[in-house]
Parts: sequence; C-alpha cells; structure tokens
Amino acid sequence: MPVSIDSAIKKRLTDLDKIISIHSTDDTVPFYQEMNSPFTISIMAIHPEAMSDSAFSIFTPSTQFNLPAYTLQGHDRMHQHNCFEFAYVLQGNMYQLVEGKRYLYTPGSCCLMNRNTFHTEELLTEFVCIFFSISSEFVERLTNYGNTMLFPMEQERFDNLIFHFLEHNMETEHPDCKDFLDFVPRITETEQKVIVHDIFEKMLNTILTPYYGATYRLQDLFFQLIDILCDPQYYHAVHVTTKSNMDSLLFSRIDQILEKHHGRMSNKELAQLLNYNGTYLGKIVKKYTGQSLFDYSMNFTMDYAAKQLRDTPKSVSEIASELKFSNRTHFYKIFENYYHITPKEYRDQHSIKS
Repeated sequence: MPVSIDSAIKKRLTDLDKIISIHSTDDTVPFYQEMNSPFTISIMAIHPEAMSDSAFSIFTPSTQFNLPAYTLQGHDRMHQHNCFEFAYVLQGNMYQLVEGKRYLYTPGSCCLMNRNTFHTEELLTEFVCIFFSISSEFVERLTNYGNTMLFPMEQERFDNLIFHFLEHNMETEHPDCKDFLDFVPRITETEQKVIVHDIFEKMLNTILTPYYGATYRLQDLFFQLIDILCDPQYYHAVHVTTKSNMDSLLFSRIDQILEKHHGRMSNKELAQLLNYNGTYLGKIVKKYTGQSLFDYSMNFTMDYAAKQLRDTPKSVSEIASELKFSNRTHFYKIFENYYHITPKEYRDQHSIKS
C-alpha cells in the first residue's frame, strides 16, 4: 500500500521507493503497486483508535525498514500487485475488500492473491497481519526453474493447490482472471503459534542474519508454509473466483468462528461480524449440516463442556458460567439431552483417574 512517512524519517529512508513503487495517475481510481524485490515480508499492526501507534515494517534480503509512525494514504482504494501476495492474520480481525466483496479474516486465516485481482485491507479494526510478496522469479526458484529434483518426493510437493494456482497465473497467455486462494484454519490459535508462527520467525531470522545458503533456507521455509496451508488436516482451502459460489467459503468462516467461541455466539453477533443477513447465515448452516444455527452451535458448546469435564477440575457451575449460561438448570438440561447423562455422571465415567 502507498506509505506516507514523517518528513524527519523520510530523509533517512530515501531507498524506500526502491522496494515499493506506486503507479497511479488519479487518487480516485485503483492503483498498481510494484514490489522491487523477489521476496518481501511486511508486517502491519493497525490500531484504529490510535493510528500514530500503528506500525508497518518491511523486510527484504537487501534492506529492512521499521516505521513506528505512519499514515496509510488511499487505503480505501483497490490495488493490484506485480507479485503474488500471501496475507496471514496473526492477531485480531481483518477485513479485505476483494473485487468489491468484503471478506473477514480471523487469526490464522490466510489468502493468496494473484496479480490481477483488485483488493485492499480495511483499517477499521485492530489487527496484526503478515504479508509475503513473492515475484515470478522466486516462484521459478521454488520449482528449480523446471529442472528435475534429486528426489521423487520433491516433485510431488508441486502437486498441490498453491503451486497449480501460481503456475496457472504465471502463464504467458493467462487470461485476466480475478481469483485468489482462501485458507481457513482447522487448528486452534495455540496450534497455529507452534506450527505456523515458528516458520515466520525463522524466515525473519534468515533475512536479518543471512549466511551462505540462506536463499535455500528461505525457499525451504516457504515450502514448509505451503505444505501446511495445503494440508486438509490443518487448513480448509478454497479457490475463489468472481464467479464462485461463496456458500462453502462462508460456511468455513462460520465454522471457524463458532469453534473459537465454543458455539456461544448469537445469530445477531455472527451476522454483524460477517456482515451478512442472519437469516441467510442460518440457511447456509442448514444447507451444509441439516441443523439450525442454534443446534449446530450447541455442538461446539457441548464438545467444549465435555472436554472441560474430562480434562480439568473445574466445577460444573464454573463450566456453565464460562459458557455464558446464566441458568445452571438450563445447562444441565441441554447437556443431558446431548449426552443422555448428567455432567457429573459424564465426569465420573470419562475423567482420567490418577
């Protein structure tokens, strides 16, 4: 995105335009953003209530910039890139506008934009997002410039959704397709920190403290990230086009949010977060599960309650309170309907004996 820097800082960052070049003739129309590095990591931390405390950092193999105070100009304008851009939300909720549609990205969510798709990040919510910008040159490095790999299993790494997407979008006669890949996590935020965030830290360390062979280390780490995003055990991946039926993607978002909140989110709260009509969300859940939104939500609630009974010493009252049941009798009734025994009986039967 176009970056406006305090004049005192700008004098010391005269090389910034060597990393990011903005091509635009009109402040009211979409613009073209050019990354002049084969591999760039950017970290954006947004605090809407105190934009002066927001941060934007850029890391490339040749230079790094950390901008503690900035304003993003034209953030409400759509833009394209000359590169492929991965966006991964580390904290908070981020909304992306993609070809006129609004998408919610919660912690662990990720997307991969092609070079033709117009998009922008809204700066109205508090979030931290890490962006990976990779050039066609870097993609060719990953594929070893079409040369045969030493091991047969290495070639299998290219047979996944991400590499097919990159390969298709790099074709010389590729049509002006508006598409992107969307990844919804199936792992918890704690698991994300262990499995995914560790790769980000290693990438940054490699850039900040390079050594002979660091290029290959960076490529390998990127391979690891791609393998995780394409593994259905960890992520639900969807190829989205302007003609896509968005029901599947929307249901994945609903599923992720309900799991995070243990099912304790009302139809109104869910509708407000996803910016969709509550009745429509109920129809989506019914379509994919055969259950009402309330009944489907309660699956997550009861699963969490059962886990707490099995694995923790929390009392039934504490668990009911944590799950926002103001009436303990109501909690008991739903639990018995779900498991056909009382919470105490469930604990006696399933808790681990010391």
